[in-house]
Amino acid sequence: MYQSVNELPGRVKKRVGSLLMPDEQFVTAATTTDGLLDRWATHVVVTDQRLLLVKVIGLESTISGVRLDRLDTYRAAEGVLHLEFKYDTDSYGFDDPDTTETLVDAIEQHRADGQPEEEDPKLTLQPETQLDSLDAETADTGISPDERTE
Repeated sequence: MYQSVNELPGRVKKRVGSLLMPDEQFVTAATTTDGLLDRWATHVVVTDQRLLLVKVIGLESTISGVRLDRLDTYRAAEGVLHLEFKYDTDSYGFDDPDTTETLVDAIEQHRADGQPEEEDPKLTLQPETQLDSLDAETADTGISPDERTE
């Protein structure tokens, strides 16, 4: 587990550092077991706004990510992090099963922080009056015959 961007391996650190938005904070990251070598494995990065998946192999890198509020499902099961997005499903294995729990906890905490508060019913917009309930003159002008001063 990585607790800061500076703890990440060299090229991964540079990629993640360049991906962070000015108002975005790094939360945690972990290395998966999907690479032939650890340095070629995918790094799952949780920020306060997004989940990033960064993989650097040689001079090539692949990056994907999703805003936390766009994650449909995320869960930990026996050392595997299962992620579901609108159009994709991914699973990432980790050597330490506790890693997946830590990642899920971080996602839950920051996903909840980003959720909008309940709306004040007094500030909720109400639908406009339906035009079909108005007479023809009112529908054309928006002013009822009683309100007209001709």
